[in-house]
Amino acid sequence: MKHRWFRFDYKKNKHHSMNYHSHREFEIFYFHEGKAKIIIQHRIFDLQPGDIVLLNGLTPHHTCTMPPHPYVRTTVEFLPEFIALILKSMKSIELFDIFSVLNNSIIRMKDQADLVYFQDCIARLNHLISRRDNNQLNHSLVEGQVKNTIIDLLFEINHLARTPLAEIILNKSEKDTLMEKMIAWITKNHMEQLTLDHLSKEFHISKRHITQLFRDILGITVMEYVMRCRIDHAKILLEIEPNKQISDIALDVGFKNSAHFSRYFSEKTGVPPSQFRRERISPQYNN
Repeated sequence: MKHRWFRFDYKKNKHHSMNYHSHREFEIFYFHEGKAKIIIQHRIFDLQPGDIVLLNGLTPHHTCTMPPHPYVRTTVEFLPEFIALILKSMKSIELFDIFSVLNNSIIRMKDQADLVYFQDCIARLNHLISRRDNNQLNHSLVEGQVKNTIIDLLFEINHLARTPLAEIILNKSEKDTLMEKMIAWITKNHMEQLTLDHLSKEFHISKRHITQLFRDILGITVMEYVMRCRIDHAKILLEIEPNKQISDIALDVGFKNSAHFSRYFSEKTGVPPSQFRRERISPQYNN
């Protein structure tokens, strides 16, 4: 559920592979149950139940579910300026440092019992937001409680990350390392007319092997990934270059013509490029 300065989202068994996205909000990602991967920039992590992922939001990231395995996760996103004054008054503004020191990594506890208080904070947030949305309490009072609970979360994450039983996950397999290199190369070159032949030549491996890697790790084809990169790039250009012609943006990100771009963009985002631009330039927030 999205509000003026924060977003709380709980998903259970909604299998999808979210496109790369970024946002201004800090994000706390908690993986409750199942099997999935999270890709941050060009780095791939296998998620395990109990994993906590911290993101400053600006780093492009997305998740890949692994059907038929379950997928249960919670995300808490918030604009830091809305709780900064409270943290300053508590002389605890350094809590925000966890989003730089631990950004793009996973906190994994060896004993799930250590997550009890963290899980309680998540449950309290869910309860507060449900009551707010059902108009059971004064919204300003609930917002104050939400801020306090998010601050509790930050204190607890800071504590968990410092305990001897915490593991900060950075390692990955050879397949993941190769995939990261290919993802980085595609991200850099998606504006060109890429094919499997280009990847095969660049990385000296067969097209069949590349296709299998993308299927096994990301659950999509190479060209589906290329198109994701193009759409994500287009979203950025639509927002930061409001006077640029949509037809020019289509060509800049790798589409051969604006008609194909508009159809594909609408199919993947649910709105045409022109509407997406209007909404991003004049964002609407729930109060």
